[in-house]
Amino acid sequence: MRICLLGAGATGGHFAVKLALAGHDVAVVARGAHLRAIVGGGLTLIGGDRTLQARVRASDQPASLGAQDLVIVAVKSTALAAVSEALAELVSDHTDVIFPQNGMGWWYPIGLPPSCPPPPVLPIFRMADEFMRFLRVDHILAGSIYSANEVVSPAVVRNTSPSRNALLVGEIAPPRSDRLAGIRQALQAAGIASPPVDDVRRAMWSKLLVNMSGSTIALVTETRSSISRTDAALATIHLRAIEEGLKIAHAHGYSLESEVDPLRIRAGLPDHKPSMLQDYELHRPMELAEILEAPLAFARAADVATPTLDTLAAIAIRKARERGLY
Repeated sequence: MRICLLGAGATGGHFAVKLALAGHDVAVVARGAHLRAIVGGGLTLIGGDRTLQARVRASDQPASLGAQDLVIVAVKSTALAAVSEALAELVSDHTDVIFPQNGMGWWYPIGLPPSCPPPPVLPIFRMADEFMRFLRVDHILAGSIYSANEVVSPAVVRNTSPSRNALLVGEIAPPRSDRLAGIRQALQAAGIASPPVDDVRRAMWSKLLVNMSGSTIALVTETRSSISRTDAALATIHLRAIEEGLKIAHAHGYSLESEVDPLRIRAGLPDHKPSMLQDYELHRPMELAEILEAPLAFARAADVATPTLDTLAAIAIRKARERGLY
C-alpha cells in the first residue's frame, strides 16, 4: 500500500517507521531540519529498550510523491488550513484520508445521525468547505490516536507508551467497511492497534474526555499527565472534569456512562507530557479551540453546567494568550 504521512512529527514519525517496516511504500511530507535529517538518514523510533529505523521517501513538495492509497493527516488541528493544498496533491479517486486530530473534528456535522441535536456553529466546521472541494465523503475517515510520542531531535521520535499505541478509525458517514477493514489490517500488522469502531463520533467523545481532563490539568499545572492520579486534590478535579464531559456528550446523543470508567481513565494516565503541554513549552500554536472551547460550546447549546471545565479552560487559554499561542 502507498501510504503518506502528511506531517512527520511525533506521532506521524512513529507511524511512518512502523508502516515502512511492515513493508508498505511510505512517504512523509516534512520540512526544514526534520526533512533534511529524514532524507539523510531516515526516521528513528525509540520505544522502551527498542530502537527502530526506517528509510522513507520524504519531501516538502507533496506533488513529487504522487497519489497515495492512504493519507494520514498527522498534523494538529491548528495546521489543517495550512496543509489543505498539500493534501489535494496526494489524493486521487481511490485515496482514503484519515483525520486523527485531537478534539472536535471538522467533519463532525457531516453525516451526523438525525437522532443527535444540531451542533453549535464552530470555526473548525468551516474547514469542511475547503476539504470537500477535493474529497468525497466516502473516502474521509476520522480517527482517534492513543499514543504518547515526542520528537527528541530531527528525525528521531521517542515513544513513551510502548504498551499502548492505537489508531481508532471509522467512517464519518455509513458505511464502507470493506475498504476500512483493509486499512485496519495494515495498521495492526504494523504494530498499531486498530480495533473496530462502531461510531466514530462516540470514539471522538471518549478521547475528548481524556484531553479535556487529564491533559488540560497537566497543561495548567505544567507537569505530566500522571499528576492527576498522584495528587489527591487534582484527582478530584480530574473526576469532576470527566463527569462534566460525560454530561455534554450525553446531551448531544452519545451516552458513554456505561462504557467510560473515570477511575480507570485516571489509573491509566501515562507519565508523560501531553501534546498541549509540549506545544506550550515549545511556543507552538495550541489546540485549545478544539479540545476545550468546542465542547464548552456544545455544553452551552444544551444548557449543561460545566464549572470545572470552565475554570480549567479559562486558565489554559490565559496561559496560551500570554505567550501569543492562541
